[in-house]
Order: sequence, then C-alpha cells, then structure tokens
Amino acid sequence: MNTASDLPSPNSWLRELARLKPARWPWGRSIRAGICVGLPFVVGVLTGEIMTGMWVALSTLLFAAGEKAGSYRSIFQTIAIAAPIGALGYFAGYLTALPWPALLGVMAVVGFVAGLISSYGAALSIGAMQALLVASIAIGIPAIAPFWQPAALFLVGGALYAAVLGLEALLFPRLPRHQAFGDLLAALADLARARAREGAVSAETGSTAIEAARRTVTEQLSALYAMLLDTRYDHDQRDPESDLLAAKLHHCDTAFAELMSSNAPASLEAAATRLGQVAAAMKHGRPLPAAATPIGEPRLSRTVEGLVASCSPGFRPDTGATGMGVGANPPRQPLSVKLDRLLPGQDAVRSALALSLCLVLAYASHWVIDANHWFWVPLTVSLVMKPDFGSIFARAVLRCVGTLGGVVIGAIALASMSKGVEMAIAIGIFAAFIPWAMMRSYALQALVLTPLILVFVDIIIPGIHNVDYAVQRLQDTVIGSVIVLVFGYFLWPKPNASAFAATLHGAMQSVADYLRAVTAWRDAPTASRQKTVAMARRQAYRRLAGIRAQLQKAMAEPAPAGRDAVAWFPLVASAERICDQITAASATSGTVLSHQEREALEALAREIAAAPGAPILPDRRPDEREAADNAFMSSVTAELSHIRRLVEPAPT
Repeated sequence: MNTASDLPSPNSWLRELARLKPARWPWGRSIRAGICVGLPFVVGVLTGEIMTGMWVALSTLLFAAGEKAGSYRSIFQTIAIAAPIGALGYFAGYLTALPWPALLGVMAVVGFVAGLISSYGAALSIGAMQALLVASIAIGIPAIAPFWQPAALFLVGGALYAAVLGLEALLFPRLPRHQAFGDLLAALADLARARAREGAVSAETGSTAIEAARRTVTEQLSALYAMLLDTRYDHDQRDPESDLLAAKLHHCDTAFAELMSSNAPASLEAAATRLGQVAAAMKHGRPLPAAATPIGEPRLSRTVEGLVASCSPGFRPDTGATGMGVGANPPRQPLSVKLDRLLPGQDAVRSALALSLCLVLAYASHWVIDANHWFWVPLTVSLVMKPDFGSIFARAVLRCVGTLGGVVIGAIALASMSKGVEMAIAIGIFAAFIPWAMMRSYALQALVLTPLILVFVDIIIPGIHNVDYAVQRLQDTVIGSVIVLVFGYFLWPKPNASAFAATLHGAMQSVADYLRAVTAWRDAPTASRQKTVAMARRQAYRRLAGIRAQLQKAMAEPAPAGRDAVAWFPLVASAERICDQITAASATSGTVLSHQEREALEALAREIAAAPGAPILPDRRPDEREAADNAFMSSVTAELSHIRRLVEPAPT
C-alpha cells in the first residue's frame, strides 16, 4: 500500500511511546487536587486520626486522577455516579472468607461486569476502575475490616472533592467554558495565520501547517459540542445557557468555514490578529478589545466580528436566526431503541473478557507471592487494563517506566520524612502535579501516582518500609504488566488493514453526505439546510478525527499494528483535505446550480462514498466536468486518485 520510505522504522513505536503531549498547566484542577488530597492528611495528623485521613485522601486522589476536561456539571455527574460504584469495591474484602478458587471465580465475574459497564460512558468507566482498585486493597489487606468504614470514607472523599469543585464553580462559574472558547478562538487564529502564510512557504509545509491547525479547531469544536450536551438540565425543556452556547458554536462553525474558503492573505492575517487578541482576553478574564486592524474582506470581517460579539457578556442569542437548532431537544426514542443501544458491542465484550482473565491470573499470583504486598499485582492490572484510556500495550510499558522512577521518589520520601505534617504537605504538592502529568504522558502520571500510593500503603501496613519495600512494588508492577501484555494484549486479535479500511469507508460516506448537504445549501440556502450542513460537517470531521485517534493509539504498539497505523495515515490526511475543500465550498451560497452541476457533484459524492479499495468508477462526461466548479472538482478528484494509488485494489 505504501512505498518502503513511507513505512515506519522498527523503533517508531518506541518514539511514539516516549512522545510527550503539549499541555498548559491546569491551575484550577491542580489546586483542587492538592487541597483535596493534602487536606485530609493534615487534618488526620493534627487530630491523631491519620488512617481516617488516608482513606479520605485515597478517595480524592482517585477522583483527581480520573477527572477529565469538561463542564462543572459533567464533573459533578461523574462524581455522583462513580463514587457509589467505587465505594462498593471495599465490600469485596468479605470475599476473603471464601476458598481462594471460589474468590477467583467471583472476581472473574466482577471483572467481566466492570469491563462491560465501562463501555457505557466515562463516569461508569471511572467508577468501575475505582471499584477494582479498592477491591484489590480490601482483599489484599483484610485487616482493614470492617469494610463499610473505608467505603463510607470513600464517599466522604467524593463529597469533599465535589464541595471544593462547587466552591470553584461559585467563584469562577464560567471558567471551563471561557477556557474552552479561548482555546477554540486561539485555534481559529492559528488556522487563519496558517492560511494567510500558505503562499509564502512551500506547498508541503503550508499544507501540513493548515492541516494541523484545522485538526485542532475540529477537536476544540467537538469538545464544546460535548459541553453543550452537559448544559441541558432537562431533556424536555430548553434553557438559556444551552441557547447561548449553541449560538456561539454557530458563529465559530461559520467562522471556520469562512477561514477555510478565504483567499485574501492580508484579511486572514488581520482575522488571526483579531481572534488571537479576543482569545487572550477570554482566557485571562479581561474585557474584549476593540479591533485594531480592519479586516479587508467584507464577508470575513462580518463573520469574525459576529463571532467576537457572541463572546461579549451582553450577547443575547437569536435562536431562530441561527437556524442551528443545536440547543433543541431530540425527539423521544422508543423504549425498544433505548434497550438496543444498551447491548454491548463485540469490542466491549472482548475487552471485558480480557480484563476478567487478567484479573483472575493477578489474584492467582497470591499462590506464588506469599508476601503481604501481593495485592499490588491485581492493582496494577486494574490500572492498566482500561482500553478506553488508551493503548493497553502503551499503558503497560509506560506503567513500568513510570513506576521505576516513582519507587525511587517514594523510597526517598519514606526514608527521609516522618508521618507528620511534613509528609502531608509533600503529598498535597505531589497531588497537584497529577492533572498536568496526566495530560503530558501516562508515564509521568505513573511517576507522580506511585510515590503517593506507596505512602498510602505504608500507612495501611505498618512496619519498616525502605528501599527494598519500594523495589517489591516495582517487581509486582512488572508482574502485573506482563500478565496484561501476554493475556490482555498479545493473546487477542489486533485491528488489521481490513478493519482500518472499513472504518475509513464509513467516514468517507459521512464526507459524501457532507458534500450532498453543501450542494443543496449552495443551490437554495435556507435555515434548515444551513443546519443540515453544520451537522454534516461535524459528523464528517468527528469520524475522521476518530480514525486519526485510533491510528495514533495503534502507533504506540509494535508491528504489525504500529506499521499498519502509520501506513494508513496518508489516506486519512487525504480524506481530511477533501473535507477541507468541501468546507471551503460551504461558505459560498446563493448560486442556483444547473442540472449538469448537480449531476456532477452527485457523481463526485458517489466516488467519495465508494470503498477505498473499490474499482474506480467510470469517468464523468466532459460536459459534466466542465459544468461543475473546475478548481473544486479537480482538487477533490486529485485526492481521490491519491487514495486509490495508496490502497491496493479490492479483489474481484
């Protein structure tokens, strides 16, 4: 499918594993994590109830490590759902009364159920992981009984984390939204700047910069559309917050299309400056600045200023004028449809079976490891065997790497600090690094979490804990990771070229639907068709972004998965460029298309929707090629030809 030069080098997956993601420091989450984890320890030390403080801090630590970016409402919902599920994990300690083979059978069922419910949403996934983690502690250290006490303190920790989050929400009610919109405006500014400088650099460099900027914009838009769903307090009624957010997203979506279609470098540069200034003001809570440099292109100027106006405090949306309908409520679905959606997919069942198998083997390691630290093996399996958090292979390798550095830090902390206020403050400082480490790399996350968990376990199991104690934890981590790699990764089938082709085919069908929606919009622009274009654009970019994320995940794995992923990246890039061409065309409306033009564009849509390896469709007639937009048709056709050259023809 690719030439030899296109294929990755043998150690490309190692470079992908070591790659650090860019991330700014999340001040709100870091301060919240430091307070919620450190404060219970300080109170416990001062009151002589250090064990009580530890159980509460362990709960808040898990919530800090499991928090994802989103609205305050979504984080509150996650806490409300995950906390009771996580607390139930402590009651697994009562299973120690069973014969060990029977306990293994019960944990196999628990692991399978936990794996299944993890596929139904992030909150359930976090709750299931927390339950498995604390279950390993309860089973491994039965001396902590009665188990209802740590379970109750786990709920106290969830309440404390929610209370601190609520205080932040009162002080900065729109902080997540302002930060998200600031990031989106900054991404739009980068896109405008890349398009303005497109002609000043080489074609390859300019195309790469534009594609990277465009991907950032579509990712930010997807995140904000997800946040929009979080603002809907009632499925039967609309609320002003939803309408406001929907109107802002409408302006962002329109600006995105205009920036992709404009060919005026000076106007694009002025738009980049304007959007960048507004983005900085929103991020830092300052008043929106006035325009310094006029945007020469009238249409682009109106679009950008409309977007800026929607960000002002006094903006009131005209929901009828936008035509977006994003804040409107979806029609009620029949009960049968809802039940069908609850049926787990094949991938979810396979992941649940793999988790169940690995958990059984991890708990069976107790027959081999007699020491009291054996439970670290199932604890490691529970942390790593979360495919919805990323590549299992990558997490297992990075877990070992991060733990290696973490045990050194933990051993130094245990040897040099007493269990007093000094250690409590150090715990709070370490916890403040968790949100940033999570965004940078899983290895960094393990590097920060390992010393904290070592200190927690040191408090649970009193005794002399030195460097040997930390090394034992590293050995247990390696054992758990080996179990995951062998029985949770290598034993199961991997995505292959045919799976990637099927996924890309589905995304290309969405791109074809996007072209059909734009064709109808250009022929007769109406509010309803504008809404259809916006929805089709989001669907197409969302599916292409999903493929890119899937390939990025596979790149961190050894051959053949990593090699196949790299080989498919050029096809996804071509599909994204086709989507960009359609986006540029979507900014033009009001021209009634002829019958020949409609036929030509429909034929092009059929070619886009064809499977990547399908036989080439018959060429369009010369009059059809001439009837359609020559520049648009030629660019899209060139990308389709490039895709066909990369893909092996399907067997006939």
